[in-house]
Amino acid sequence: MMTQKPLQPTGDGADSPNTHLDQLAGANRRLQEEISTRLQLGDDWQADVLFRAMIDQVPDYLFVKDTESRFVVANRAVAADLDARPEDFIGKTDFEIHPPERAAKFYNDEQQVMRTGKPMIDIEEYIIEGNGHRKYLLTSKVPLRNDRNEVIGLVGISRDVTARKRAEEEVHFLAHHDALTRLPNRALFMDRLGQAILNAERDDRWVAIAFIDLDNFKMINDGLGHAAGDELLRAVASRMVASVRSTDTVVRLGGDEFVLLLLDQPANTAAITATLEKVRSAIGQPIELEGQTIQVTCSMGLATFPDDGTDPESLVKNADAAMYQAKALGRDNFQFYTAQMNAEVHERISLQIELRQGITRGQFQLAYQPQIDIQTGRVFAAEALVRWNHPVLGSLPPSRFIPIAEESGLIVPLGDWVLHAACRQNKAWQDAGMPPISVCVNVSARQFKEKNWIQRVRHALEESGLEPRYLELELTESLIMQDAEQAIATMRELQAVGVHFSIDDFGTGYSSLSALKSFPVARLKIDRSFVRNLPHDENDRGIATAVISLGQKLNMRVIAEGVETDAQLEFLTANHCDEIQGFHFSRPVAPEALADLLRRQESVTT
Repeated sequence: MMTQKPLQPTGDGADSPNTHLDQLAGANRRLQEEISTRLQLGDDWQADVLFRAMIDQVPDYLFVKDTESRFVVANRAVAADLDARPEDFIGKTDFEIHPPERAAKFYNDEQQVMRTGKPMIDIEEYIIEGNGHRKYLLTSKVPLRNDRNEVIGLVGISRDVTARKRAEEEVHFLAHHDALTRLPNRALFMDRLGQAILNAERDDRWVAIAFIDLDNFKMINDGLGHAAGDELLRAVASRMVASVRSTDTVVRLGGDEFVLLLLDQPANTAAITATLEKVRSAIGQPIELEGQTIQVTCSMGLATFPDDGTDPESLVKNADAAMYQAKALGRDNFQFYTAQMNAEVHERISLQIELRQGITRGQFQLAYQPQIDIQTGRVFAAEALVRWNHPVLGSLPPSRFIPIAEESGLIVPLGDWVLHAACRQNKAWQDAGMPPISVCVNVSARQFKEKNWIQRVRHALEESGLEPRYLELELTESLIMQDAEQAIATMRELQAVGVHFSIDDFGTGYSSLSALKSFPVARLKIDRSFVRNLPHDENDRGIATAVISLGQKLNMRVIAEGVETDAQLEFLTANHCDEIQGFHFSRPVAPEALADLLRRQESVTT
C-alpha cells in the first residue's frame, strides 16, 4: 500500500496489537489491489504509487491508526503542519507528536471509537502547529474492520476550519467589543456592571463608573481627517487601559465617549481620585498626528455604588450627568455626582495644584520642636516640622497637606526642600555661636525609595556645610520593614558618612527583634499614642516600659514624644526613659525662638 513496510509483530499473542496491525496491512493491500484492478494497472508497485499520490494530493488530513492509536498511514497534510514527513509518523502515537493535553484528547476519542465501534463524525478539535499557532480541525473518526467485522483500528479525516473558526470568533468578539479600539462595548459593559454590583453588595465594597468625553474632539477630527481621529481614539484607548488595573474595564460607547468601570473600590474618594488623575494625565500626553503634535483633554463624570445608584441604569445616568457638569465647568476636569464628595475632591485637587505652586514660590517654612535630655534638662536636638503659609487659608498643619503630597508624589520635592532648609538652619545656628545640636528630619517612604536618595542627602549636607553628625533622619517602623535588607544597606551607607537614624512611631509597626537589632539606629521614639494615657492605662504603661528596656538593651536611646503633663514626665523619668519631646517643654517654634532658647540655656550653664 505504501513505500513503508508495516510494523512487525513483537509478541506471540493472537490478540496483540501487531497481529491487528498485520490484519490492517492486509486490508490496505487488498484495497490497493482493487484500485489497481479497476484502473487496469499492471502491478502492486504502480498501485502503491497511485495510492500515495492520491492521499498526498488531498488537502485534508488522512490517517489510519491501529488499536493502540499508532499511525499506520499518514498523508502529507498531516505531517506538513508539524514540520515533519509522513514516514516520521509511522509507528508513533500522538503522545510523541503533540503536547500531552492534546494527545490525551485524541487518544481518548480514538479508543472510544474502537471500543464502541461507533464513529465520531465532525468533532471540533485543534492542534498546535510548528509555529505555535492553533489550527482548528473538523474531524471524523470511524472504526476500521477486517473481513470478520473485527475492529482493527480506525480511519480518520480532518478538515482545516481555522478560517471559519477565526471568523466566528471575530463575529462573537465584535458583538461585545468596539471594532476600532477593540475595547468592550456598551452591551459587555452593562453585563459586567451588573455583575460588579452583585459582588459589591456581597463584599460591602464600592463600584465606580466614570464617563469620559474627549474635549474638542470634533475639531481635531474635522481638521485633520477621520483617519487621524481614529488614530487618536486608539491611542487614548491604549493609554486608559495602561492607567488602570487589569481587573478594571475601559469601554468605548461610541464616538469619543468612553467609560471606566472601577471594581472593588474602598469606601473613600482617595483611591478613585488618584486613578482618575492618572487617566486624565495619560490622555493629556502629546501625540503626533498628521505631522502635528496634538494634545487632547477630557471631561469626566463619576458615580459610585451604592451612594449614587443601586442599579446599572441609575449609575450610568448619574455618571453621564456628572460628565456634562464637568464640561459646563470648563472641561479638563472631573466631577462626582454627589455634591459633598465633589466638594471634598475639589478641595484636595485644588490643594494639590496649590501645593506644587507653593513649593516653587517659597510658601513653606519650618518650625522646630526641642528634644530634651531628661537627666540634664538640656535641649540636645530639634525636630524640623514643615508648615504651609497658604496665601488664602493661612498656616496649614502637616496633617492638612502631607497626605496629598504623598498621594501625588509631591512629597519628594517637598521633602528635599525640608532637608535642605533644616541643614542650612542648623549650620546657621552654629555659625551664630549656638551650642551645636542635631536637627531631626522626617523621611517619607516615597523619598527613601528614590534611587538617588543617598546622593540627595549628601548634597543637602554639602550645600549647607553642616557636619553629617548633626543630622538625624527619622524613619517609620513600617517604612524600613517593607524591604529590610535594602533599608539596612541604605542606612549603613549614610551612617558611614556620619548621619544618624531614629525609628519614629515605634510600637505601631511590625518589626521583629531580629530585624531591629540589625538596623543602624541610634534612637527609638515611643509613639505618642502610648504616651497619651500614661500613667493611667495599664497596657500603655507596659508598652512604654518594654520599649524603654528594649531600646537600652540594644544600646539605643529612647525618646518619648507627645509628652504634655507632669504625670507623663514623672512616669517616664521613674522608668529611666532617656529623652522627651512635647508641649510639656515646648511647642514647635520658629528658628529665632529656638535660637533664643539655646542662648538662655547656654547662659544658665555658664
